[in-house]
Amino acid sequence: MKLQDVKEVVEVSSSFWKTCKYCSALKLSDDSVEAQVNHYLGHGLKLLHIGTQSSRTAEGEIWLSTVAVLGKN
Repeated sequence: MKLQDVKEVVEVSSSFWKTCKYCSALKLSDDSVEAQVNHYLGHGLKLLHIGTQSSRTAEGEIWLSTVAVLGKN
């Protein structure tokens, strides 16, 4: 898939959880990033990127997360 063909994007993260965009009955809150990615792959999305993201907590400590971006045309 070429990036210019991507019409929809979904991000999953180890820091936050959402209900599945395609089958809202499924909550992904208890799943690992790997399980969330596999779930979206089952909906026909393609993995575009996986990596890390850093931010700071309210106390100023560094918080590291795993993120994945999936796309569908």
